[in-house]
Amino acid sequence: MTDNLDDLLVSARDATPVPDALMTRVLADAARVQAEAAVVAAPVRRPRASWLSMIGGWRGAGGLVAATVTGLMVGIAAPDSIDTLLGGQLADYGLVESDSLLPGWGGLLDFEEG
Repeated sequence: MTDNLDDLLVSARDATPVPDALMTRVLADAARVQAEAAVVAAPVRRPRASWLSMIGGWRGAGGLVAATVTGLMVGIAAPDSIDTLLGGQLADYGLVESDSLLPGWGGLLDFEEG
């Protein structure tokens, strides 16, 4: 493998040099391309737009809001409902306590007069 590399480097060293006219044209073309690239300005990124693009745009933000509200409602109101649907299995395992901070939707709807 090193013999092939040595042969390649020897042949590159012995190659005829590039004519000056060709080198001048290549460098002039490179300078023209660099000048055109310098004219284009980078787009301005707003912090809110970059944050939204990281989470998938407005659709991603809507999904996060929906998941947050659903999780909040399940955490507040649903443990007793889920335990009822499962036939009391959560209470049997000790996962649902009888004390609750919000006794369900009925507590929100009762208005005491007096």
